[in-house]
Amino acid sequence: MKRFLYSVLVLLLCTSCESLLDLEPKNGVTFEHYFATEQDLEALVTQMHGNLRTALAMVTKQELIGLRVDVVKQGSEMNKIRGLNTDYFLNHSTQQQWRAYYNTLAIVDLFFDNYKKAKDVAPERVRFYCGQGEFVKALCYFYLVRMWGDAVITKGSNYIDKYAKSPASVVLDTAIHAALQAYDMLPKYGNLKNSNNKALTSKQYGCKGSAAALLAHLYAWKAHVVGGQEDLKESEKWASKLIEEKYRDEVGVYTLAANPEEVCSEVMHRKSAESIFELEINYQDISSYFTFLPAYSMIGAPVVKTEEKMKIKSKDLGITIAGVNSLFPVGDARREAYFYKLDDPEWQEAGLAYLYKWRYARYGSSVAGEVWLSGMDVNRVIFRLADMYLLRAECRVKMDDRTGAEADLNVIRQRAGAEMWPAKNDSGDLKYDIFREREKELLYEGHRYYDVVRNGYWKTELQGNFSELSVDDVKDGALYMPVPQTAFSQNDLMIQNAFWASKMK
Repeated sequence: MKRFLYSVLVLLLCTSCESLLDLEPKNGVTFEHYFATEQDLEALVTQMHGNLRTALAMVTKQELIGLRVDVVKQGSEMNKIRGLNTDYFLNHSTQQQWRAYYNTLAIVDLFFDNYKKAKDVAPERVRFYCGQGEFVKALCYFYLVRMWGDAVITKGSNYIDKYAKSPASVVLDTAIHAALQAYDMLPKYGNLKNSNNKALTSKQYGCKGSAAALLAHLYAWKAHVVGGQEDLKESEKWASKLIEEKYRDEVGVYTLAANPEEVCSEVMHRKSAESIFELEINYQDISSYFTFLPAYSMIGAPVVKTEEKMKIKSKDLGITIAGVNSLFPVGDARREAYFYKLDDPEWQEAGLAYLYKWRYARYGSSVAGEVWLSGMDVNRVIFRLADMYLLRAECRVKMDDRTGAEADLNVIRQRAGAEMWPAKNDSGDLKYDIFREREKELLYEGHRYYDVVRNGYWKTELQGNFSELSVDDVKDGALYMPVPQTAFSQNDLMIQNAFWASKMK
């Protein structure tokens, strides 16, 4: 970790704006003269968000495990991931890495250790930049605690000693504290401004709304880890701030799209009124973005105009038409919005459904006229209002508020034109039916694995070796990722979690 943090700072010096290159006097590295102006703070916050985008744009193995599919190519890497192949997960070359999150946290630490050196910065602007730092910190620890459970909590940019992991509950408390600070410091989305007093329209910047959504998820996850009703109440409270009109003056205005078709054409594109927090995918920064969507490998014709229809049969993942029909009852408009022409014989030949939830592709071309896919021309939506309704429903049913939970569930069903709960295709178990509604509404958006874990459905809702896991295996960390091998380099304080340690040869 010592070597890692040093390398991050060197990388920052080499890749940020040119003024960062003039920081090394004869007696060593110093940031004394860099943190002089508001523009210096703004540049570092921009770098912070760039690193955050890099971290969060990497599709996690857990997101891939959670995808609702019924076709997985035999012998593929995806088959190993979804089947919990322990050799694959422990292999150094294929392990889930946490480096990108700690790269981002290193910049956050650098900011907080130095921001007070800037002169003549208005107090409200200092609060804004600090709020961004707290928001990014909270997000990083949220992702770390869901993926690894126990994780390292950094101690500032000047700390160069070894690190041990902290318990998941402590990591969660650290994230919650940072998110609360962010909520207190940041304005509403519509009031975000840069140093030139121009509006910031990107929904990647932290604001009151995105901090509230993060807090709703943090408390829901803490309730799963710790088992406290108070945390469920807090999650419900923060979700309510985004849902109920009485909080709009405080947190901002977020509204549901009119129907599932609008979810696909607008919400899954970018900057809709339903979207609360999304990764800004900017092709001015890099020429191609590929796998930032969990279901990217399923996207093909007709969205990708360079791809033949039958190529769908060679993809690593897929869902059959029958699988879609079992998921979405007749009349549920998400069936036709999320998938392309399911009932058209011309599109039924392969027996597989063509994903149509993300519709905007971007292409590169050569002088000779050759055209190729360079990525999806969309942002990645992380939190949206429908998610908040269904997360609140989940918390309410766990607190035995069945009336409130049912009402939230039915708001989303009504938008989709689906039958109200309880419907003939429901299980009758309200908690499970809310889980299934999140599965349907948020299909392929990256939530399902964490929903499965949070609700304890890993034996029945995940594939492969997950069904063989015992309660003790789960307590020992089977549902978390193994600590990556690189974290053990020159650090004898680092330990592997018990489940994965037992699988090491």
